[in-house]
Amino acid sequence: MIFRFDRFFLDEKDIFTFLFGVFLIAAHFLSIPIEPFRFGSLVVLFLFLVITRSMKNSISFRGYVVIALFGFVFATFLSPYGLGIYLFIASIIYSKWGRI
Repeated sequence: MIFRFDRFFLDEKDIFTFLFGVFLIAAHFLSIPIEPFRFGSLVVLFLFLVITRSMKNSISFRGYVVIALFGFVFATFLSPYGLGIYLFIASIIYSKWGRI
């Protein structure tokens, strides 16, 4: 599912990232409990998703999903700094060898 605009296109990864950001904003302002997850870690994951979507040479959909799913799992017990380190290392490994 790709929506094409003049020189820009939206796909399901962009829509997921946008809705995830809306959820984080709503959870913060409406005090929605997100108990097993750490809010700071979810914000780090959101920033990672935004940065990787804005890069010209983006990762493939499968790699994107795997890194994001592990990010969600690690957001339950890692601090924002630990999650940031994981995402950084996973991105380097993926860009170097194409594996996670």
